[in-house]
Amino acid sequence: MRRIAKYWSVALLLLLTAWTSGAGSAVGAPVAIGSTVSLGGRTFGPEDGVVVEIQQVELRPGGEPVVIEWPSGSGLITPQATWGSSYATSTETAQLYYTGRAKAAANVYSGKRIVSVCFWYSRGGTRLIPNQCSNARTSGSRWVAGPEVSKGVWDTLDPDAPRTIFNISTTRIGPGVL
Repeated sequence: MRRIAKYWSVALLLLLTAWTSGAGSAVGAPVAIGSTVSLGGRTFGPEDGVVVEIQQVELRPGGEPVVIEWPSGSGLITPQATWGSSYATSTETAQLYYTGRAKAAANVYSGKRIVSVCFWYSRGGTRLIPNQCSNARTSGSRWVAGPEVSKGVWDTLDPDAPRTIFNISTTRIGPGVL
């Protein structure tokens, strides 16, 4: 019975974390409008409404999981939309190892289609791993979600070291661009 209660409390914690994610957790969120991005052999630029947003979340050993989700916003049936939410998560194991996951679902969020979700970890301004990116793709007639990507990184045992940062980058384009 105690084991069941433990699992329910963990599930509730994850649900609440997902529901409140992003509320004050970002260290910074600069946005680059008019950038150029290449996906699947095609280049999209300012004329396609490209926006790149970067968020940074400072991780605390023993802290809650980071769950950032970009769900489809309108609830309306949209042609050429892949159902599901784009997301980036970071979970901790034994207060020493972080595992990041990301997926670009090609869904429309706040009027833009999310075509790429990348993450990386850094500490003290140094990247600990290269970008891990999920990239949606287009066949020219519809968008298809990218695969989930996952990568882990060890935290430091040095209590005086800078905190590990979970960095997330999303690339968004106009919803009608194929």
